[in-house]
Amino acid sequence: MLDNRDFLEIYKTEFDNAAPQYTLFSDERSLRRVVKQGKVMFEDKFDKQDKNADYLKNTDEFFSDDHLIYAGEGYVGFGDYSIIGKDYIESGFAPYAVAIHIVYFNAKNELRVRHLISDSNSDISDVAGKFHEALKKYIAWENEWQKERPDLFVDGNPPTTAMMTLKNHWLNGTYPGLPTLKKLSIMHHLELMGKFLDAEAGK
Repeated sequence: MLDNRDFLEIYKTEFDNAAPQYTLFSDERSLRRVVKQGKVMFEDKFDKQDKNADYLKNTDEFFSDDHLIYAGEGYVGFGDYSIIGKDYIESGFAPYAVAIHIVYFNAKNELRVRHLISDSNSDISDVAGKFHEALKKYIAWENEWQKERPDLFVDGNPPTTAMMTLKNHWLNGTYPGLPTLKKLSIMHHLELMGKFLDAEAGK
């Protein structure tokens, strides 16, 4: 991962004779000039907020169109940090608000991200209840998305296993826990992009 201009001289020295097969870096001119082959566009696309409740200020936003432009820009691939962002935080804590972050394709096949946030956010009690408040909003949003992109739904079912799992939690009134919720959002992102790339490749 070449994510700092200060590493350019080291990169040029280390790979002067044999370039690495792939180099992941952000789409910056100074980096593009140095990396000659195996270029992979890799950037943090998630606009991370300090608190989950802060996403209520902007519940739907652009995420990425790298999957549409990377080849035309001379890259062999693309990537991002999904809905967690590049800053790794190991510790956990009880949240005031529960957030479900779901990336989705709009009519132009651009990726957007929808933030579904709980309502009872004044204290840290009843996290499971907060989850179901956010999940109720998720179900309403899923119905809207199906109307916009019915081509992605098969027999009325959502396009990814993770989305189907979220729907089952709503139908069964179950709560998977916050770590599993985050895993489902990432799982959904990977599966959605995998299906898009398979379709582009004609598989």
